[in-house]
Amino acid sequence: MIKLQQPLEIMCDVLHTPAGRIVALDLHYDEPHSAAYRSVVGRLKLESLSTAQREEMLIHQLLSLESMSALLRQRQWLCCITLDFALAQRVTESAFIRHALQHLPFLRLSLSEAFPNLHDGIDNPLIRTLSEQLNILWLSDLGAGYANLNAVQSHIFEAVRLDRRFFAENVHKSIFIVLLRQIMQMTNRLIVDGVEDEAQRVMLEQQGVWALQNYLYAPLPLSKIGDLPD
Repeated sequence: MIKLQQPLEIMCDVLHTPAGRIVALDLHYDEPHSAAYRSVVGRLKLESLSTAQREEMLIHQLLSLESMSALLRQRQWLCCITLDFALAQRVTESAFIRHALQHLPFLRLSLSEAFPNLHDGIDNPLIRTLSEQLNILWLSDLGAGYANLNAVQSHIFEAVRLDRRFFAENVHKSIFIVLLRQIMQMTNRLIVDGVEDEAQRVMLEQQGVWALQNYLYAPLPLSKIGDLPD
């Protein structure tokens, strides 16, 4: 279990249109690492933390976003934070977190495809509470194999992000564009992570994909986003 001596640095993946305009930032933490392993960095997984640690890190993210809200509003960038089941429960139970969320209208809460009973959509009590009382929801990891398209068809998610491995394994198949068009009939904001070259970027732009992640920009600390182009 990771012991948090102090808040880790908040990192951001940059989401931009295929044409290059920045539209959103995906917030996360990197795994703690020593200088010897600095070149091998992975995203910190929520399941490696206790619920108290997850809540502490979420509050750190919310307070940091609040301090940078003027810049984010000026540039009209959205921000996304991923919730697992335990953290989603704390979000709905904590008056402090709910109050903080109300002051961050540019923030989106992302649920993984592995979220329990995701296929129930708005009939899932926890998802209904998140959707009706809190910020707008996104869906991550579509295609990872945990759920069917019912979650997307429910239209409760403003944006949907394809699973990175699903994209890598299928982008070269002739049926991929057909799958892409079927998904985009259910959401007008599709996010693709893992684009490798200009040919893929052009193809996704032609299909009307909303945003690419980790293509033009490397992940950077939240404190450095002012250096990004407007």
